[in-house]
Amino acid sequence: MFLRALFIIVSLWSFSQAEMFQTVPEANATLIQSGKDKYACPNCGMHLVKFYKTSHTHENHQYCSIHCLYEATQGVIPTDAKVVDTITLELIDVKKAFYVVGSKMRGTMTRTSSYAFGSEKEALTFVSDNGGKVMNFEAAYAVAAEDFPKDFGKQATAPTVIPVIKIEVPKDAKCPICGMFVAKYPQWVAMFEGEKTFYFDGVKDMMKYAFARKLSSDKFYVSNYYTLAKLEASKAFYVIGANVYGPMGSELIPFETQEEAQNFARDHNGQKVITFDEITEAMVKSL
Repeated sequence: MFLRALFIIVSLWSFSQAEMFQTVPEANATLIQSGKDKYACPNCGMHLVKFYKTSHTHENHQYCSIHCLYEATQGVIPTDAKVVDTITLELIDVKKAFYVVGSKMRGTMTRTSSYAFGSEKEALTFVSDNGGKVMNFEAAYAVAAEDFPKDFGKQATAPTVIPVIKIEVPKDAKCPICGMFVAKYPQWVAMFEGEKTFYFDGVKDMMKYAFARKLSSDKFYVSNYYTLAKLEASKAFYVIGANVYGPMGSELIPFETQEEAQNFARDHNGQKVITFDEITEAMVKSL
């Protein structure tokens, strides 16, 4: 009991030190992969320490989330999977875990968050503080299956099919902010074109990069949500607060014209349409 209480105290301290709820100090993370791929989710490329609390393992691979586990297993429930206990940060058998699904804490790679606990009591305490529903692994996996086609706006289709110039992303390009494979999600690609070109999995991470380095806007490009056309970031219009999520959750969703943005906001409960100059660092951090 003393050791578990100590784990809880250390974990809560880690929560306060981490930039994101999912993030832990590397010393507290158990990583089962080795070599150059030690830190990368084999499905999406995201950094496993940054998204450790939603991490799952299966067949000597470690995934950043139940979403990536579902995609890797192609809907076949794995029998040997393990998940990180949100409190102790240890890997535990998914069959013995209590999942809290749909809490207010942000999810990884999905709009519906999923966190696992070693005891039902701890899961219920988490629900009391953050909402959500306690369920077993099979039920949580079923939720991931249901959400999978909805995530990242995959249900949306372009109103017209017109040849356009797109941002061409190398297959091995990774977002410098989160480590995700950018080419995997073309609908959300953004880019910085300087002495060295960097690609991002969404406008949100692009803006984090821009604000951190105080870079000028004329070197940034985004993708029109519907047509994937390459747009100058400074000339695009952005929808915030919509019910369509990017790979990193809530996003600034870009469009070439204000009319396109307003129509999308109307159809997808967008809170506001803004210009590039209206994007603030505080706004990006709140997403």
